[in-house]
Amino acid sequence: QKKSKNLRINVTGKLLTGVTSKDVILQTIGKIGTAGGTGMVIEYAGNVIENLNIEQRMTICNMSIEAGARAGLVGVDDTTLGYIKGRPFAPSGEDWDQAANAWRELVSDHDAMFDRIVELEGVDIEPQVTWGTSPEMVVPITGHIPDPLKELDEIKRSNIKQALDYMGLTGGMRIQEIKLDCVFIGSCTNSRIEYQKARRR
Repeated sequence: QKKSKNLRINVTGKLLTGVTSKDVILQTIGKIGTAGGTGMVIEYAGNVIENLNIEQRMTICNMSIEAGARAGLVGVDDTTLGYIKGRPFAPSGEDWDQAANAWRELVSDHDAMFDRIVELEGVDIEPQVTWGTSPEMVVPITGHIPDPLKELDEIKRSNIKQALDYMGLTGGMRIQEIKLDCVFIGSCTNSRIEYQKARRR
């Protein structure tokens, strides 16, 4: 194994109502591509990430592989420690205090150097829809499916055409004009139910 390069994704501001952590990672992959994190470890940062619970962070970190990354991580904070404390196999008493103090050091220095930094603004992230056969084939719910005839890159044009043929869609269509004929409910990323929501039910 070679030492991984590092990529920081800063998501700042505030997410709009109805936008989820899955939308955050899909927009990220749509921006950097499925090879954008190849050979890298991605650190997700910024106040949007800091305000996510652990399940939401897991969704983002788990999908880092879809960007070609070796791993995805978020720096340790109170949310992290609150999730771990009291769980099976977690230390307790003085051992917990020592462990928590050590884990709090597992954050990037304020002047840490990254091989690449990508900035995303939370309010610019809309609910995302993947229209093709790859996570990078994604557009906002208010967007349009790309038209392969307008793509100058021959390889990308071919990939778009193949995806559209497979999906039975037409380039240039508005996402909101696509009629649903079936719905599959499942998860390949994170199907956890947050504890607070489950408890209220």
